[in-house]
Amino acid sequence: MDQKKTIRPFSMKDKIGYTLGDLGCCFTEQYRAMYLSIFYTLILQVNPFHVGILLLITKIWDAVNDPIIGAMVDSRKATKGGKFIPWIRAFSFPMAVLCILGFVNVGNINYGLRLAYMFVTYVLYEALYTCVNVPFGTLSSVMTDDVSQRTALSRYRSLGGTIFMTVMVMIGPLFLYVDNQPVAGRFLMLACICAMLGLLCLQITCVWCKERVEVPERPQGEKLNYLHVLKEISHNKALLGVMFFSLTGMIGASVVNGLNTYLYKDFFGNVKIQAVSGMLSVLSFAITQPLANKFGKKEWCCMGAGFAAIVFGILFFFPVHNPVAFIVINGICYLGASGMQVLIWAMVNDAIDYHELQTGERNEGIVYSTYSFFRKLASAISGSLSSFVLGAIGYNVTAGAVQTAGVVNAIWKSYTGIYFLGYGIAVAILFFVYPLTKQKTAEMLTELKARRAAKESK
Repeated sequence: MDQKKTIRPFSMKDKIGYTLGDLGCCFTEQYRAMYLSIFYTLILQVNPFHVGILLLITKIWDAVNDPIIGAMVDSRKATKGGKFIPWIRAFSFPMAVLCILGFVNVGNINYGLRLAYMFVTYVLYEALYTCVNVPFGTLSSVMTDDVSQRTALSRYRSLGGTIFMTVMVMIGPLFLYVDNQPVAGRFLMLACICAMLGLLCLQITCVWCKERVEVPERPQGEKLNYLHVLKEISHNKALLGVMFFSLTGMIGASVVNGLNTYLYKDFFGNVKIQAVSGMLSVLSFAITQPLANKFGKKEWCCMGAGFAAIVFGILFFFPVHNPVAFIVINGICYLGASGMQVLIWAMVNDAIDYHELQTGERNEGIVYSTYSFFRKLASAISGSLSSFVLGAIGYNVTAGAVQTAGVVNAIWKSYTGIYFLGYGIAVAILFFVYPLTKQKTAEMLTELKARRAAKESK
């Protein structure tokens, strides 16, 4: 307790540190999400169906181990360095190494050994990433117990991903391709840069972010009843709404992102113009929070993503062949749909509060990792689905191959159709399942504040 009193008050340093933490995670995880399947198909020349099966198996296992690691984090006693920060500090090093190994060009070895190498490096990286990301996600709940400050942390966390996506979407296509063809060595070089920068950001997070809220230790000999907590979670409509909203929305967004390179490379004929679309990310971050404050998080996500789904439903039937026109239309839709990405972490925090309101216990690690399970499941389905789509339409992975007109048109139909279905279903789930409107969220936080005050007065 005395040690807690010596920790400096919550400040902008914590917010920047938390932003850097998300940026550090994105440097490796999002770089892999954006370019690893492309590296597998276009550089290693692995059959897209095989890539899809590999991603599906490894991501499902990765999703399964999320709640396990979340339970381990919850059951671990806090040390002098904190409860969550030591995990981030220790596992960020090997995570960076595995990120680099994933982009080593093994295209000249036997096809079976190639698949084995991909499998091992993928599984090991994702296990290490979970050991970093689950503690990082729950860290915000112990940095401060002030509701407004925690909401600010969620917003600053989204800023980390926004910064990365803005830079990578602009730089990636310009750096990784020469004459509209991918260059293996550049994928590895950029992986090294991302891994080192990610490691640096996470280590700064460990220094700048402080754990101030004491998590009560469980009585001696009492173990965490994981199944009991899962049963309670199954009645948490806020968490269920966020999980299934995120599941379907992420599948739509991730498959579209997975097809992005092929859309610009083969449908528009110039992969480098994809870089222009990245400039709208910062604008989306700037407008989302004020709009969410005005309308509510649930309300703005439904309006923005619903509008984007309708537009892409129309584009499915009316292709746009001018890349500049498409970038403008896609950019406007992104400004609406991006609310899902910017606000999702604040909604997860609201779901943790809702869990406390229902049960009297927070169990941040398990609640967060259960959400993370569904997020990883969405990543598994979407990562494999984009590869399956390429295989189904007959995409030719041979180096320098020119795709047929049928394949090019199928890329457009797949891109727009999946966008429409993914975002449309996500909006329906959020509207009908997620209970926390702007008014109900305010009522919940007021009641929780009163309960905590009553506990402290005893």
